[in-house]
Amino acid sequence: MSLVDAVKVIVSFVILLKASVHDIREREVPDELWIAMAVLGLILDAVQYLLTPFSLIFAVIQFLLIFALANFMFYVAGFGGADAKALMALSIMFPTYPRIWKFPLLNEGLGIFAFSVLANSVVVAPLIALAFFLRNVGEREGRFVYRFIGYRVDADSVPRFHNLLQYVDERGRLVESLRGVEPDEGMLERLREAKRRGRVDRVWVTPALPFLVFMTIGFLVSVVVGDVIVWLVTRIV
Repeated sequence: MSLVDAVKVIVSFVILLKASVHDIREREVPDELWIAMAVLGLILDAVQYLLTPFSLIFAVIQFLLIFALANFMFYVAGFGGADAKALMALSIMFPTYPRIWKFPLLNEGLGIFAFSVLANSVVVAPLIALAFFLRNVGEREGRFVYRFIGYRVDADSVPRFHNLLQYVDERGRLVESLRGVEPDEGMLERLREAKRRGRVDRVWVTPALPFLVFMTIGFLVSVVVGDVIVWLVTRIV
């Protein structure tokens, strides 16, 4: 067991969790969180190197690869700024794959922890559909597919950062969509009016969950399980 790795995992998880809360509530994450992770990471890296020396060359190479990947995804693929900074901060915090007790259970992926976190984030994202379905077991209204992508709320109190799967158009008709529609004030007012008149009670919405939430879950999967994609590929090949 590596005590330094254990400290790193705890510190990183707390920061990721706090960042996820900021992202969910405000869609903005303070840069101070990533700066704190990077600075604490450098300090813990120095302690780790003194206790158990690791390859500084590999540490630099993996950081440069993650730095390049994060910037490419930000400028080209529409990756969020906080997501890119989280990846870079993780690559500083973990120049080597963390080992705690018997974890990770399966493997250490390609040896680049930040990359494994990103890969697992993509894998765990579909699990949200299962969580929605379990939440909507008792629902009988609306399209069946809605049970996998959202939930129903009162028409006059649509939560922030939620897109509409059902809305009232300018002609007063209830419209259903498989793609969430970002509501403007006019759409919200029409829903409130329809609710007041008793024409619509509840509507289906889907939360616009930030990717940082999936990264936090992917982080835990990487620590405990390992790189799921690498494990699947090795089993198929």
